Amino acid sequence: MQNQHHVSSALNRLIIGADRAIDLHGLLQSTSCTLSNLDFEHQHEVQRVERGRIDPALKRQIIDSLKRRHRERRQPYVALIAELQSHLSSAMSDELQATG
Repeated sequence: MQNQHHVSSALNRLIIGADRAIDLHGLLQSTSCTLSNLDFEHQHEVQRVERGRIDPALKRQIIDSLKRRHRERRQPYVALIAELQSHLSSAMSDELQATG
């Protein structure tokens, strides 16, 4: 939760303090791509361990560790995507009110 607050604060400073328009759609797309790459890399690592010839208990321990690390690595990106979507929804709502 603290990471999510940090991401939100950083994003607000970026948007509010910007001298030029920020491409929120581009940032959302880039962040989603990064998240996809993290997920792909994680899946590849897990499959490599699963195919390995090591003790099943050790294998489970390694996979659990990989899953924990994966959750920690992806959490800031998930929070950023949620924040970007919130800003985009808010911006779209503001645009609709301005034109309507």
